Amino acid sequence: MKKSFLGGKVRIVAGGKSDLKDLLVQFHRGDGRGNVVMVRVSDDALARMDQLVEATLFGSRSECAAFLIGAGIASQKELFDRLGVHTEEIRRLKEQLRQVALDALKPNE
Repeated sequence: MKKSFLGGKVRIVAGGKSDLKDLLVQFHRGDGRGNVVMVRVSDDALARMDQLVEATLFGSRSECAAFLIGAGIASQKELFDRLGVHTEEIRRLKEQLRQVALDALKPNE
């Protein structure tokens, strides 16, 4: 059952067995796990994560969650590429707006 869960559910996120293997290898290399995020998950999500931990694919729920988040992001690359263009534009406009407000609030000399 554990193997079919990994081969089925995670493959949907990762895109295929070779993608899953690549993601696991990259994850276990320790690529960028220096940030802490607190998150609440459903009972079902927690049970699924526990299945992967019990199958010894991950040493902890934290490792499992980090992997699943990375796999989800990787599976939505096109979305994030599209958002990236607009996000950068929004950041630039916010900075311009901030500068306009700061200039307007400067005392007259």
